[in-house]
Amino acid sequence: MGRKTALLLILLLFGVMIAGCINQQTSPTLSPQETPKETAQPASTTSISTTISTSTTEKPRYPITITDFEGRKVTIEKEPQKIVSLAPSITETLYFLKVLDKVVGVTEYDNFPPGVKEGRTVIGGFSDPNIEVIASLKPDLIIGTSMHVKYLKQLEQIAPVIIIDPKNMEDIYKAIELLGRVVDKEEQAQKVIADMKSKVEEVQNAIKDRPKVKVFYVVWNNPLMTAGKGTFIDDLIKLAGGENIFSDIEGWAQVSVEQILARDPEVIILTPHCGMTVQDVYTSELSKTTAAKEGKVVVIQNEDILVRPSPRIVQGLEELAKVIHPDAFGGKYPLTVVDFMNRTVTIEKEPQRIVSLAPSITETLFYIGAGDKVVGVTEYDDFPPQVANITKIGGFSDPNVEVIASLKPDLIIGTSMHVKYLEQLEQIAPVIIVEPRNIDEIYKQIELLGRITNREEYARSVVNEMKAKVDYITSMVKDKPRPRVFFISWWNPIYTPGRDTFQGDLIELAGGENVFSDLTGWAQVSIEQVLARNPEIIILSAHAGISPEQLCETELAKTDAVKNGRVYVISDDNIISRPGPRIVLGLEELAKFIHPEVFNYDPQPLRCSATASG
Repeated sequence: MGRKTALLLILLLFGVMIAGCINQQTSPTLSPQETPKETAQPASTTSISTTISTSTTEKPRYPITITDFEGRKVTIEKEPQKIVSLAPSITETLYFLKVLDKVVGVTEYDNFPPGVKEGRTVIGGFSDPNIEVIASLKPDLIIGTSMHVKYLKQLEQIAPVIIIDPKNMEDIYKAIELLGRVVDKEEQAQKVIADMKSKVEEVQNAIKDRPKVKVFYVVWNNPLMTAGKGTFIDDLIKLAGGENIFSDIEGWAQVSVEQILARDPEVIILTPHCGMTVQDVYTSELSKTTAAKEGKVVVIQNEDILVRPSPRIVQGLEELAKVIHPDAFGGKYPLTVVDFMNRTVTIEKEPQRIVSLAPSITETLFYIGAGDKVVGVTEYDDFPPQVANITKIGGFSDPNVEVIASLKPDLIIGTSMHVKYLEQLEQIAPVIIVEPRNIDEIYKQIELLGRITNREEYARSVVNEMKAKVDYITSMVKDKPRPRVFFISWWNPIYTPGRDTFQGDLIELAGGENVFSDLTGWAQVSIEQVLARNPEIIILSAHAGISPEQLCETELAKTDAVKNGRVYVISDDNIISRPGPRIVLGLEELAKFIHPEVFNYDPQPLRCSATASG
């Protein structure tokens, strides 16, 4: 009886197993969409098959077969545990999908999230991954872009390879959805996509009904490259309320200055590594564009949020929208601020007609995208070139109050030099006084002007770009000896910057020791004082009233600076004397004079004939 019962149980178990096999063979095929050329659709209407070996009542598991952006069918046998990412955008996406702990290899360019390379192996560059290093990690999944198709044969011998290559926002959503399925994070992928779409909708609502603005995006300067049709940059510009002036050209295209001028952009977008600066725009043929004339040339400092097709792309979209349509964001008026003289000033509405009482202020307004609001400048204003066509209100120290009043400004911005005119000026319009004494206060000035003109995004971008330049220079000279530096602002009588001056601050930042840092402000000194401090380097203002050759004929020929031929002349006083965004160009020049060996600079300084022969 026992044997019969056992035999019956075995037969029943066998029948169940057969039924299970039949059930597996007849289970439905899920069809999630993953081709980049299609729009997002529900899973039931998609075109790429993903075969799951489970019943219809269970969550799809592995093995899973997907079709990547190259149209390749790839089978993932089991849930990936050791992933190699061949692009920063892929790493970022995996981070948002909450599987960064499974990533064992990243490129040398990966920098998000902060510390992403810690505890992970760097597998080489983005375009040139090290196959041997990748193989040594024994990954069970490799994810790359179209850049890596040339390595496919080698990579496929190591692990399954998925290629993603999004060209627009819809493609980015699809890439996230695809990776979510591959790493078993479909729900998280949908949440990430929903958050992104919500941000896109928020931006779209902010710029709703605003006119399209013509945009030129600089990918590279030499040769001039831009993003055309079929790039996610083109898509972002459109979503941000812009009109890409080269949307009729396919892909990443080379263009000419003549083409740019003919299409006349209203906004020019630069990034830190595009090889072009705001200064370059204002001093080239591009200064003829409407963008340059109105001060709408902006550097988006964090280019990663623009050029990496990951979930962070929506941050880039928002930043683009703010520089294309600044009036659509922020700018709550009336606005009350405290200026550099500790005066509380209320601005009732966004300024549209600004009078600038100093060249540095004018330059700042143009850099922060408020150049089109400037209706009056001093006769000393000469940058950017467009200021030549703006009404002159007199000198820097003696503005003509009647001319200012005739312009009917709604904001006047001056320096401590203009405090004596405050009573008269305040009868015309609100007056803001700025008086930066060092680089940090220059940053504060830019941020203040950005706030009161509703150009905070531009101002933030300018400050970030300046800080990046300052950080680079200070890091280069950090551990170098600090030579004694004497800066001559004016010769007869001798004036030099002491502490609490931005020029004195620049000398220190450039890796020098200001020999008169114990004096305050712009100080008058004697030749005897200079000789006693024996500078190793002398730097002359371009209009100091004395040349290096003439210096040889003075008592200062006895200083180490002159004896060793280390006398330099600033190329343009304005980059060292105007406390605005261009001050970092002055810092860069000072650093080259003080530490030429660090910056591979060969200044060929002038020497006194006696010193040269001796």
